[in-house]
Order: sequence, then structure tokens, then C-alpha cells
Amino acid sequence: MQMAALIISSDQRFASSLHYVRARVGGTLATRGTRTRLVIDGAAPRIVADVLADIIVTDLKSHYIASQINLPNDDQVASHAFIRALSTFDRETEKIIAKTIIKVTPSIYLDSLYEFMLDVLKNRWNEVCHLANENICYLACRRTFLELLRFLISNIESLSDEAHIVDFEVLGRGLKPIKDVYVNESLPPDIKVISKLVTIAPKRVFLHGDHPKLLESINSLFGSCVRVN
Repeated sequence: MQMAALIISSDQRFASSLHYVRARVGGTLATRGTRTRLVIDGAAPRIVADVLADIIVTDLKSHYIASQINLPNDDQVASHAFIRALSTFDRETEKIIAKTIIKVTPSIYLDSLYEFMLDVLKNRWNEVCHLANENICYLACRRTFLELLRFLISNIESLSDEAHIVDFEVLGRGLKPIKDVYVNESLPPDIKVISKLVTIAPKRVFLHGDHPKLLESINSLFGSCVRVN
């Protein structure tokens, strides 16, 4: 069953999420003032719900965790990777919960969904934030922080055995796109690459081309898994 028309909108916090929704189900994006909206024609509610669940357990969860913890670390790449790693845990379980919350109606407001409909999930996320805040003093040391981050990444379920970075794009085996991996497209290129790698948690990372700063960041998180082509 398809809906005749569907409008998903958000304030600036989650406007970038709508680009991912459009990539998955199509539609037309428009921004007016501080709001962005996506108009979708003929989308199946089940598919829309699945895409919105992905958004909730990635972008909205990352936004919430970032608002609740104050990392004592000036390394923006590593800090973003840490938040991404925390948001990646339990994603499949939380996606199931998210689908029970989502009601696909002709008008969906992502910002209202975030503010008023995610109490069950926020209670789960608060446990992660509480644990991070309790150990915040240990995270002030860069070496300890990176050790913890590497441990978190190593325990994320891998979505692909290998990842290739080509011109700041993250690709899979055979240099084929890795489907359905969402990251905020407005992020700086290096942070976007790291965010995708953390989400994918590959066993091997191949960096193509000469990108010394990016290589340093990837090495600090993936170590012996990294190869330079």
C-alpha cells in the first residue's frame, strides 16, 4: 500500500537527515527559513518507517548523546568518532523499538518526534551518557580516550569485512558503494569518513591516495587494520 503524498520536515538540527531519506525513497527537498521539508509521492509506509528508524538510531541518537556528555578532548575527529561509536551500539534492538514508535502519517515532524516521542529510547541512551560522564576524568587523557575508542569500535558488529577510502568516499569490496549507511552529509570530509568507518566497523581499511592527515586519524582508531594503496 502506498500513500498519495507524505511530507517529512525538520528544523535545522535534522535537516541533513532528510537528504538520506530522499536518497532511500525519493522526493523533493525545499528549505524555507529555518525549516526543511521533503515531499514524497507514492511511498510505501513500511519503507518510510524503516528509513525513519535508521535516522532515529543514528542521527537523532548521536545528537542526544552529544547534548548530554561533555568530552574533555579537543580532537574533533576523535570526539565525533566516540559519539558515533556510542550511538552504534544496540542499533538493531533500538531500531525495532523505533519502529513501534513511528506512525507514518501525511505529515511527520522529525524535531517533534525527537522532543516528544522518544522517551523509551532516551532512557536507554541516558544509561550510556551516565556511564560516559562517570568516567569523564579518564577521557581527558588522549591515550586513554583513544584506547577506549578503539575498544568500542572493535566490539561493533561489522557491516563489511573491508572498506576502501577513495577521494574521501567510503566504499566496500570491489570499490562498490556500501548501502544504507547514514552519516550527516554536512560534516567535514574527514569526520564524515571516520563516522562511516565507525558505523561499518570493517576488519580491514584500505586508504587510496595520499592523505596524511586522514591516514593519521584512521590509524589512531583502526591501527593494524589499515593498509595504504
